[in-house]
Amino acid sequence: MQKQFEETSEDFTLERIINFGFDQYAEYINEVSSAATKELAIENSLKAISDAWEIIELVMAPYKDKGHFKLATTEEVFQALEDHQVQLSTMKASRFVKAFEVEVDKWERTLSHILEVVEMLLTVQRQWMYLENIFLGEDIRKQLPKESADFDLINTNWKVIMTRLNKDKNALRGTHFKGLLEQLNDMNVKLEEIQKSLDMYLETKRQIFPRFYFLSNDDLLEILGQSKNPEAVQPHLKKCFDNIVRLKMAKTSITQKFEAHGMFSADGEYVEFSHPTLLEGPVETWLCDIERMMRWTLKEVLKSCRVALKKNLSKRDKWIKDWCGQLCITTSQMQWTADVTKALASTKERGDKKALKSLKRKQLSVLGAGCYAGVLRLSAVTIEVHARDIIEKLIKTGTNDVTAFEWLSQLRIYWDREIDDCVVRQTNTQFQYGYEYLGNSGRLVITPLTDRCYMTLTTALHLHRGALLKALQTETTKDLGKALGNYVIVFNCSEGLDYKSMGRMFSGLAQTGAWGCFDEFNRINIEVLSVVAQQILSILSALAAGSTRFVFEGREINLIWSCGIFITMNPGYAGRTELPDNLKSMFRPISMVVPDSNLIAEIILFGEGFNNTKLLAKKVFTLYSLAVQQLSKQDHYDFGLRALTSVLRYAGKKKRTNPNMADEELLLLSMKDMNVAKLTSVDLPLFNGIVSDLFPGVETPAIDYSKFKAAIENQYKLNGLQPIPWAVTKAIQVSEFDL
Repeated sequence: MQKQFEETSEDFTLERIINFGFDQYAEYINEVSSAATKELAIENSLKAISDAWEIIELVMAPYKDKGHFKLATTEEVFQALEDHQVQLSTMKASRFVKAFEVEVDKWERTLSHILEVVEMLLTVQRQWMYLENIFLGEDIRKQLPKESADFDLINTNWKVIMTRLNKDKNALRGTHFKGLLEQLNDMNVKLEEIQKSLDMYLETKRQIFPRFYFLSNDDLLEILGQSKNPEAVQPHLKKCFDNIVRLKMAKTSITQKFEAHGMFSADGEYVEFSHPTLLEGPVETWLCDIERMMRWTLKEVLKSCRVALKKNLSKRDKWIKDWCGQLCITTSQMQWTADVTKALASTKERGDKKALKSLKRKQLSVLGAGCYAGVLRLSAVTIEVHARDIIEKLIKTGTNDVTAFEWLSQLRIYWDREIDDCVVRQTNTQFQYGYEYLGNSGRLVITPLTDRCYMTLTTALHLHRGALLKALQTETTKDLGKALGNYVIVFNCSEGLDYKSMGRMFSGLAQTGAWGCFDEFNRINIEVLSVVAQQILSILSALAAGSTRFVFEGREINLIWSCGIFITMNPGYAGRTELPDNLKSMFRPISMVVPDSNLIAEIILFGEGFNNTKLLAKKVFTLYSLAVQQLSKQDHYDFGLRALTSVLRYAGKKKRTNPNMADEELLLLSMKDMNVAKLTSVDLPLFNGIVSDLFPGVETPAIDYSKFKAAIENQYKLNGLQPIPWAVTKAIQVSEFDL
């Protein structure tokens, strides 16, 4: 039985419902009502989605103030897409969607299209912004004319699209412009082709001057864009060479073309080239000429430096001022090697047991003469002190033969007359000197531990293997590279490195003959390490075969025999990867124990010009050891080797600015400057107590800060702050905390 009724007034009461007999159909009515409610909810949700996309806009922003526009942020659009797609999925799972299936499907397609278009807009925009900067340069346009024409067409179309989107920012209408998605897809394909052509172009430049492999594409393009202006390339020289920061350039009087006459290091040292080098043509070509001239010049200067030292053995102070620091150290090591060899031969042939003792006295006189000064002092003294220690060791062990292991295990430098070149030997290994200009860069303090590490590293190179170092890693590798005159590049590894980036670095190392030290190597993802293992294997196998060219990553490249691969790792840290077995097998592992901090402190103090260094080093070492034991544990405290060397070098700076101050006072002042500012209020009395015990009767020199204090107080007032004494003191302490 059917009953029709239409009741919308307040008269539709429970009584009337019973009169109609609806209570007999309660279950059925409940089902109908529930279905209607669910359908209404779907209808309202679809309307809300429709209303939302009527007002959601793309956020546009001006690009480079050129009247062009870019997509600034898509956060709101992506959030709305995510929310609405979830809602549509929920609707489709409902059994009440039947009446709205067509509309739900339509909105699913619509939102999917919006997402695809916005993502493609971002992809094309990212590629366009990168390439737009590149194709502004005339040099690149001449080198890649077809790609330039293709990019110009894309550039025009892109600006039309972005101008249209800026006029009507509505995300729904903007992304549904007819043919937009197809146009963006075509642009993306073309931009990828242009990028590939650009990479191939840069690869040809890198193969001509392989040091370009160690530069990013942006830096390389900036250099290539300045080929007609050699002076503009100057800021990038430090990225291509170990310590050439600037070339001495001048124009020729006749042709008005640039010539390079010499090179400057970071510390201001200047080395004149053997003859001027013309800076003409492509930048990669004349940079190759600079590299060859650097090596040729250093080799010729080393020959002259050797002769000059033999003539001025008793006047080293004059000789060392006339020649560049790197070659002074190399020549001194060469002379020391010759002297020890002669003394050992004399001991064996004539039974002259005093030969080594006589040589030790000679070495002490060199150190005591004070002939090493200025920036060269610390590096030269470090090497000469080590030379003294080796002589003492040979005397103690009773070594009397040049073939004894105690002597062969040392890093020895010779001039080989047969090949007319400098060679470095250790045990049964031999390497030609690299002649990379290093300037007056510092040298690592060499301890017996360092010697043993060097021996393992040189043997690994001799066997055409890499080396895996744990603790005291990077600096040891760099210092051995300096001893051999090699270019050492340190790469900081991270999770973001892929096999292509690693391949580019390895390709550069193979073609330049440089050493690569990959710091924190086990941070690289395990998937990447598997490919890297094959890349390294191909280089090491080619070295073992004595090849000069080999196939790497599908391309045949040059191989320079001196290239080396070293990796460092800290296995105990979180987020580190265990190296695959096939990678481990290519590297000789080296684990470094705790260094002799006392000996290191003594040599650094000696190099900085302090007297009675043995006693002072003991005090500094004891102070830091007690600080570790007695002070509280704070995250910002560091009383390790790095902090110890920092305070000693700071003391050296203080000594040069206050030459008349007593050594103990200088050291005490330096330790307070470097530590007091970071100590907590609880630890400060403890630290002062340790200092007073180690330096009894020594008062910290009073320094007049009155002018500086007045300037600080004035600056506080100008900034609307109160110059309270504690804040002023902290400002003074921070100014003294000079690392």
